[in-house]
Amino acid sequence: MLLAAGLNTATIAELLPCMVNDGQTLAPACSGMLPDLNRERERIDEAVASLLAARDALDTIIDATVSAGVDDLNACDAAGAAKIDFS
Repeated sequence: MLLAAGLNTATIAELLPCMVNDGQTLAPACSGMLPDLNRERERIDEAVASLLAARDALDTIIDATVSAGVDDLNACDAAGAAKIDFS
């Protein structure tokens, strides 16, 4: 449950003393873990926002490519596209 919630093993180790085994799963046993859980939720929210921004940027590139009407998969090679040296 904790790994599925996106928590890393170090955080899980910190939280385990606040968990009890109810026979089927681990369940919260005290509210002392709330600050840690809220911190992890904020971290995940930031990661989600970053991924959404990256997807939006990719959508912009995809839309620009579609709008340009480029249907030929080899058009870049045929047009003599500039070779970029990233070294």
